[in-house]
Amino acid sequence: MKMTLKLKGIHHVSAITGTAVGNVDFYTKTLGMRLVKKTVNQDDTSVYHLFYGDERGEPGH
Repeated sequence: MKMTLKLKGIHHVSAITGTAVGNVDFYTKTLGMRLVKKTVNQDDTSVYHLFYGDERGEPGH
């Protein structure tokens, strides 16, 4: 039996990056998402852990 999964949209995206400016530009300007939260990565404190959400700036429901 073949099952089909229909997606209604992206819940959230999380990105770990050492170049935050380029990362934010890509996710906000290219993909149209909003930066929801910025933290420092706990595994490597030299990089940011960035969270992106929907057009209202919400991480999802």
